[in-house]
Parts: sequence; C-alpha cells; structure tokens
Amino acid sequence: MTTFTLGSTYHGFTLDRVSHIEEINSTVYLFTHAVLGCQALAIKNQDPNKTFCVSFMTVPEDSTGVAHILEHSVLMGSKKYPVKDVFGEINKGGLMTFLNAMTGSDTTWYPFATRNLKEYFNIMDVYCDVVFNPLLLRSTFEQEGWHYHLEKEEDKLQYMGVVFNEMKGAYSDPIRSLFHNIYQGLMPESTYAHESGGDPRRIPDLNYEQFVEFHRSHYHPSNSTLFFYGDAPLEEELAFVQERFLSTFSQPVDKARIREGVDVTAPLSIEDSYPVQPGSPTTERTFLAISSVIGTIRDRKLNTAFQIIANILFNSDGSPLKKAVFNAGVCKDFGGLFLSNSSIKSLIVTYLVGTDAAKRDHFLALYKATLTRMVDQGLDRELMLSELNKYEFSVREEMNKAQRGLDLISKALPAIKSGLPPFDALEIDALLAEIRRQATEDGFFEQLIRTYLLDNPATVTVTLAPDPEKMARNLLEEQQRLEAFNASLDANGRRQLAERTRELMALQAAPNTAEDLRRLPRLGLDDLDPRPPFHEVKPSSLDDVEVLVNSLETNGICYLDFGFDCSALPLELLPYLDLFATILTEIGTANKDYMQFAKAINLCTGDFSHSFQAYMRAGERDTVRPILWLHVKALSSYLDQAIELLTEVLTSVDFSDEHHIEEIIHREFAWAEHSVQSEGYSLAATRAFAPLSLAGQYNEQVHGVTAYLHLKNLAGDYLAGEAQLHAALRRIRELLLRRQGMVITVTAEDRDIARFEPLGLDLVKALPQGVVSPAQIQFPAVPRTQAFTTSAEVVYNVQACTLFSDPGQYNGRFEVLRTWMSRDYLWNTVRQMGGAYGCFIQFNPLTGNFGMISYRDPQISKTFEAYEALPKVIGALALSPESMQQLVVGAYGTATPHQGPAGRGAAARNDYLTGVTPAFRQQRIEEIVRTGVDDLRSFGPLFDRLREERNRVTIGNRDKIEQEKDLFGEVMEL
Repeated sequence: MTTFTLGSTYHGFTLDRVSHIEEINSTVYLFTHAVLGCQALAIKNQDPNKTFCVSFMTVPEDSTGVAHILEHSVLMGSKKYPVKDVFGEINKGGLMTFLNAMTGSDTTWYPFATRNLKEYFNIMDVYCDVVFNPLLLRSTFEQEGWHYHLEKEEDKLQYMGVVFNEMKGAYSDPIRSLFHNIYQGLMPESTYAHESGGDPRRIPDLNYEQFVEFHRSHYHPSNSTLFFYGDAPLEEELAFVQERFLSTFSQPVDKARIREGVDVTAPLSIEDSYPVQPGSPTTERTFLAISSVIGTIRDRKLNTAFQIIANILFNSDGSPLKKAVFNAGVCKDFGGLFLSNSSIKSLIVTYLVGTDAAKRDHFLALYKATLTRMVDQGLDRELMLSELNKYEFSVREEMNKAQRGLDLISKALPAIKSGLPPFDALEIDALLAEIRRQATEDGFFEQLIRTYLLDNPATVTVTLAPDPEKMARNLLEEQQRLEAFNASLDANGRRQLAERTRELMALQAAPNTAEDLRRLPRLGLDDLDPRPPFHEVKPSSLDDVEVLVNSLETNGICYLDFGFDCSALPLELLPYLDLFATILTEIGTANKDYMQFAKAINLCTGDFSHSFQAYMRAGERDTVRPILWLHVKALSSYLDQAIELLTEVLTSVDFSDEHHIEEIIHREFAWAEHSVQSEGYSLAATRAFAPLSLAGQYNEQVHGVTAYLHLKNLAGDYLAGEAQLHAALRRIRELLLRRQGMVITVTAEDRDIARFEPLGLDLVKALPQGVVSPAQIQFPAVPRTQAFTTSAEVVYNVQACTLFSDPGQYNGRFEVLRTWMSRDYLWNTVRQMGGAYGCFIQFNPLTGNFGMISYRDPQISKTFEAYEALPKVIGALALSPESMQQLVVGAYGTATPHQGPAGRGAAARNDYLTGVTPAFRQQRIEEIVRTGVDDLRSFGPLFDRLREERNRVTIGNRDKIEQEKDLFGEVMEL
C-alpha cells in the first residue's frame, strides 16, 4: 500500500494536504495536477460503495440551457465509445448503485457508484471519455436539445427535444418561477440570473455551433475537479485518469469564471404570474416570497447558523412568526429555507402559499413586526434547543446514507468551487458546538436575525399570481415563432425539413452495431455473486403485539415504525386517513398544544412522520392488510423520551384545536394542488392500478384521485364539512389506535434493541385492547380509461393491467425482460423518439400487476401506441449473447440493491409482511442468471392484456388531452 507524502507527485498529481477526519471516519487527500492545475479530492475509507465524480464549472451566459443540453449530449457517444446513447447502454446492465449526471446553476457533474471494483474502473473509463472526447453529433443536439419536427409536409410544425420537454414540465411548477425571480432580483447581471436548465422560450435560440463551442470552452481538465470515494486503491485511481486521459492534454487553460453580478443596495419588489387552467378560480392561489442575501458560500459559520434559524422562524410549528402569520389568515401555508450553496451567494427565503397579492403589504408589516418582537424579547429557548437538536440529528444521520460518497462530494464541491480547502466542509461537530454555545448564551441568533433579516437592504419580495390566460399566451407565442419560421420556408424547404425529421427518427430507431457495442466494457456472469446476502427481520413480540427486529449498524440511531391495522375502517373514512395521520403527527396532546408539541418532538427525535401501505401476499388476491405506519427516528440517548412522547400522542391526541386543524386542511390542499398541477404522475398511476387489486383500491381511496377530490371539496367549503371531519377523526382514532393488529418494527443496534423492549412494552400496554371487526367494503368502480386536465404543459401517460393472473406464472426471468423494457425499449421509443423526459415501469410480482408511466411527455397517442406494441415487439425479440448477458447483469443489480440501514430495515419489514423470504429472493437470482432470449419471448402473449384489459390514465395539459379525448372514456378537470 502506497504511503503518500506531502509535496510528492503521484501520476501527475501533487499532494497538497492529507488529513484523517474522525467525524466521517475517512482519510482525505487533496491533490493538484502538476501540469493542468485541476484538483482531485480523495475520501478514502472502508466503504465498498466506491464513488467517482468528474465535475466542470459550466457558467451560462443566457437561458438557452446549453449546459443542461450538453450534460445529456456528452453521454450519447465518444471517440473511444461511438455508441448511440452510452449512458443508456451502461444503464442496461451493471451493478451500479448510482449512475447519473446533473446540471446545477454553475456546475455540471457526472457521478456514479458501484460496489464492484472492475465495474468501477470500467465506468470511470467511459465517463472520462464521454466528457473529454464526446462525439457531439448534430443529431444528438437535435434529439437532446431541440429541433423543428415535421414528420410529413402537411403536418403542423412543432418543437421537439428531450431537454425542451423536460423544461416545459419543470416550468409548469410555480415554485421554480418563484426561485428564478428571486435569483434574478438579488443577483442581477450574474451567472445566476440565467436559467441553466433552459427556459423553453429561449432553448430554440441555441444553435449547434454554440453548443459545440460551449463544450470546447468548459470541458477542459483544467476546468474540472475529480473526486474519488471509498475503498478502491488511490494510486490506481490517480494512475488511471492520468494515463488514459489527462496525459493527452499538454497545456492548462483558464477556468471558467462565475459572474457575481452587481450587489443589490435597496429592497425591491417583483411581480410575475404563472398559468392556471382557464376558468379556474384565482382567489388564494398566489405565491409570495421574501428573500435576502446573507453572505457567500465561503461564510460557513454564518450559513450553518442560518440553516437552523430558517427552521426556527419559518418551519417549526413552535415558531411565533408562523403562528402570527396563520392567525392573520393571510395564506394557506407558510415556510422557508436557507440556500447555502446553490449559488455563490447564500440566500434565505420565506414564502406564502395560497395567498392573494392584495395581502402582501399586510404580511410584510406583520413579518417585520413579529421578527422585531422576537429579537427584542429573545428567542424561545426551548424552540431554539429543539431546532439545534434536530439539525444535529440530521448531521449524524448523514453517516447512514446509502450514497454517503455522493453526499460528501456534494459538501466538498462548493468549497473547492469557491477556492477554499474542502476539509472544513467535511467536519461540523466543533462548529455546531460553537454555534450552540453562542446561540444559547450570547444571543447569537437574535443578532443575526436583526442584521440580515430586519436591517438588510439586499432583499426582494416576489409576488407570483395565477393567470388563467398565461398558458394560452405561452402557446400563442410559441406558435407564432413556429409560424414565422414556417413562413420562411418554400415548398422545397418544408420537404427538406420533413426529410431531416424522418432521418433523425430513423437514426433514433436504428440499433447500435454489434461491433460498437463490444467496445463498451462490461461485467460477465462470473462477476456476480451467486449467493448474495439478503437481510431478514427477526420476528418477536411484546405481549400480544408483533415486533419485527432488524439488528444493524445505525450509528447510534433508532428507527421505529409503529403499524396500525386499518381493516376496521369503513369506506367513507378512508379518504380521511391521510389527513388523520397528518393531524396526529402535528396537533399535540391533552398536555401539549401544537406549538409545545412541535418543540418537544424536535428535542427528542429526528423525525415523526407517517405513511400508508396495503400489503398483499402472493396467491392471496382476496385478502389485504392495510397498515398506517407512524415513523419515529431518534438518537439512542433520546430513545426513552421519544417513546414516552409517542405514547402520549397515541393515548391522548387532542383534536379540540379546530382553528389549527382548519389551517392544516388548507395547507394540505394547497400543496396537493401544486403537486397535481406540476407533477401529476403519481395520481395517474394510483388511478390506473386501482381496479387491479384490493391494495390498489385502498391506495386510490387513501392517496389517489378520490382522496384528492375529497380534500379539494373539504378545503373548498370547509365549514360545511368541518363537523363530518371531526367526527371522522374521532372515529378513526377509536378504530385505529389499538393493540389489535398492531405491528412494530425496530431497526437499531443490539444495545438499543434491548433497551427498547421494556419501553415498547409500556407503550403497547397503554393502548386499548378491545376487538373490532373488519369492515365489509364494497369499493366503487373506477373508470378504466380516463384523463385529467391540469395547467401543466406536458402530460403523464399510464397504462396498466394484471399481467400474471396466476402468480405461479411469474419467475425471475421476467425481471430480465423488465430491464429490457425500461432501459431499452421504453427509453428508445418514449424518451428518445417521443421526446419524453423519461418512462418507467411499476410492477408487483406478488399481484402480477404491471404498468408503464411516462414522465414529462409531449405525446399521448404515440406513447400508448408504444405501450401496446409490446406483444409484437417482445415476440420478435432478437438479442445477441452479449446484449442478453448485459440485461441479466442489470436485472441482477436491481435485485441486489445497495441500501442504508433504514432502507434495509424497511425492505425487510415489507418482505416479511408480504411473505417474501430470502429463499424466494435467492430463487429469483438463480432464475435471472439462467435467462435466455427464448425466455423473454415467451412472455410476449401476456402483454396482449395491455390492450384487452387496459387501464389507461393520462394527466396533464388540457389542449393535448382534448385533441385526443377519443382515447378516453371520461375527461375531467382536476
């Protein structure tokens, strides 16, 4: 093993500094390349999940999205790997635990992680070649960025491109517009005043030559930073990148420079709008934000302090400011956040959701008066301690993340980007101790609030109002631009454009040659562990309650799940269940109002949340076990207090605060409405799967379209539904919070599992013991073809069916086909050829239910045609032995995921409750590795059910849906 010496050079890299950081149990090395000047940061430890990243400073000068388009495009082939869509080919088959590329406001980075050393160097070779030596074909720019699309000369001209459609979907989210206005207001003439992802109105301004030039000027090694994490040999990593790539560059170049813009010296106000559906109400749908410049990313102590201050002021239910805002009735929700490293300057943001522009001045006066009073009187000590504790918990839990390397790289990158050594960014214990002392003893937080919030001229107020006409104006602007271009074409020009469109489509449809594919390095079946380890819970009990135990290393954190059987709830109570759980985790108890409870929960836990799952076991289609989970995570030192507080909640939750419950309802609907309008695919998927199983019916009632419409009606006329709501809350509490059918999961270290037993027993004994009968539910029929219109500019298309009516038909070989469908067929047809941002599969092997979901899709009928072509395509499937092996390795990787302790515990819990054993998983592995192409083709006839028994749901843009409404039995507005 090499001993590294300061000042010495290793494979072109000179070691500048080395330090062992106890907090992350790692030795950290910082190198500078002797010729090119780029830095390399190595974080070395025993983590087998090796992580590599190469990042570039990519500084936009406009909002054409060139950095984002380039991020997509370099992954589409390189000199060494002239493979169409290198990323897609790698993604088809490998053991990677993470594989992606991301564009930030001033940086583009290419990270991946794997537990396999051979694959680690394989993908390192590919990633370095695609970024330093990409092909950047014109067809790639047209596919990933934008192009004029005209399949037939008589068709209507349109824009098409993956990033173009992705950003159309992103711009459907008013929150994105809110933040874009904040950056433009507080950092005018800066890098951050531009939209690095691309504004759909500006993306067509970018041409191919500008795109290629951006790569030339930004993707030189001198403008990059390299990161290595985990247990791979460091000297081999340095030698690999030097000998294969960096040695081919003989001269350094200047790094890209961020434009910091001009400083704001006086408060300003910005007014803008966002689209809502024509004819929809606009009252109480405005977004309002106040944002101030705090410092720069170099001000670490200041930024850490404001991470905590933002939660004290804006997010804790114990905040006097939050209470004052709600009591004033100026909005449906109030919150905030601190942005420490998304730009060169750090910003604090507070926002109102569901307000009106006319309430702005009243809010601003209330905001300033309440902050002044809090500072003058001093912050509530208990509130301050609770948020300090919660922040420290989040720091401790970072050690448990599955992608720990990626997390540490994301901490170090901003420091390196700003010219600071990254070592301080990887340590925090001493800094937190200093901040805690100053905050509790010296009035530190109060001083900061006065200086940076009350007396700060660098402040912007953004008002974003709903506009029912904006969507039409945006479309008209786009159509006028297309018509102007169309008018510039003569008949020959239209013919050439149609030919180019068809040429591009043919290129997209053409497969890679076997010769080109063989250039990509791959794993073989002999690289796979034939008997991978599978974690399993240990069943136990406390009195008569089932307990599932996961003994795992958790860094002193206890993850506790308390499950309550929902089978006694009648149909009419199910749409209230998620609201009940939300209120339960916030409202307080007989001894603590909601503000006191918020402080208490944050003092002793890192989180108190809920989820719902309906469990079905293989071959038991007529039975379901619906469970509401309450999740608690706490440090070992606070386990007693956490259990005591949860016991208090379960035995004396208090629903008497009618005013706060009303606030919660309006808040929940405001965010539900926002989610539906900007990211509606989950509702569509839940609706499509609803008719296929009892679990699907439960999911539809609890968090599907049915639940959303129920919430919409309740929020729309709250007084009319208030009495029924409170009756439902009381009845659910009576039927749910009892020992019958309860199940507890404990994921912790052995000493804490032993400590939990008497504490958990006391909690169980405090609950009522009586027996309630299961409800006899007749679920209402759900339409099988349905569309829901929103103000989004794209759509989400879902089609589902019961693929395996007999669970015995399913085997592990289907997982290989599933890998081909998601990472090859749908990737090519729906994403690359159709222009959608993505398309994925949802499948449950226990029920046999299968569905496909497109994401930020410009198409409807073409996507459904791609779905329904599967029987024919699968039946004629021809794959080379190399391609077949690639898919097998990919399916194996999916079946053996890399998880942190919380994820492993939850997965083992779900396996136990659905009857999935390690033996079942091992059998699936053995079936996967024995799969051949004939096995894949044998599944083809099953996909006829996609047409014969289709459940089809689309959600999104009204105009697109209206144009293809014949595909649906019903169209309705959400």
